[in-house]
Amino acid sequence: GDWDIGIAMDAIRLGHKVDSIILVSGDGDFKPVVNYLQQSLGCLVEVAAFKKSANHELVEIADDFVNIDEHVKSLLFRI
Repeated sequence: GDWDIGIAMDAIRLGHKVDSIILVSGDGDFKPVVNYLQQSLGCLVEVAAFKKSANHELVEIADDFVNIDEHVKSLLFRI
């Protein structure tokens, strides 16, 4: 399933209650949501994603970007 709309709505609903939001996605479809959170709600938005597949413009507008490739051992679990 595609949860982009659900994630966006949750972020907008929570934006009034938090100082920052961490988006774990590199999908460029989130650019308008990130912009709204930053400009209208004053939230800092951090993005965590694999840089090689993350949307370049999303990376640029994020207040901070975490490249998951650089933190594989601490962020990803092996079964």
